[in-house]
Amino acid sequence: MTSPDHAFRLDLTPTPSSFHRWWRIDNNLGPVLWYVTFNGDTPAEIVAGLTDALIRPEPEEPAPSVIEVLTGRGWEHTTSETGSQRLTSPDGIVRVELYVSPSLGVMGWEIEAAHHHGEHGPQQRLWRAHLDEATPAHLLAAVAEAISNPTPVLRARFKINESVHLTQGAEFAIGSEVVGAHKQRLAEARRHRPKPPSTTAVTAPALPPTAAPARPTR
Repeated sequence: MTSPDHAFRLDLTPTPSSFHRWWRIDNNLGPVLWYVTFNGDTPAEIVAGLTDALIRPEPEEPAPSVIEVLTGRGWEHTTSETGSQRLTSPDGIVRVELYVSPSLGVMGWEIEAAHHHGEHGPQQRLWRAHLDEATPAHLLAAVAEAISNPTPVLRARFKINESVHLTQGAEFAIGSEVVGAHKQRLAEARRHRPKPPSTTAVTAPALPPTAAPARPTR
């Protein structure tokens, strides 16, 4: 998909493994190029956090940083000797890291969800995302808001991964709830759809009257 002004592009490329990168959002124009990727198992609400922010007008006020958003919701924040920033969710499932290489500098944001983060890295990975360091601040903030949003999500009965970290509410018919939420998001997206350029009718110049052909005389 390409935005109406051709400034942004979204690619969805499914692969046999859902852990591979399926989603890629990037920009085609501007002084600085950036990209964001999500694997196939990334919750839809998190991908939508970025795409919904992308179609809205860019806010005039400076966006809060990823660190400000997450620490404001109780995430643990640590800094390494190289300057890398790591934030861990209160339940320990999600880690967000701004990796800084001693030789290459800032490498961008890595987000990884797993059942456990042990000494040797994540165990039983759930999903993963990467956000380029040049990603606009308001888009980074939107993703941080999405991954830390405490609002329960709607899931069908057989699409819930078993985990000690999950709390399931009462079961109820969610068909109308899902449709209603989807329609609300579409309506919000259409509010920001650019209007087609106005066209002005061009009136052709009037032609001089055509003289009637002369009749032959007898």
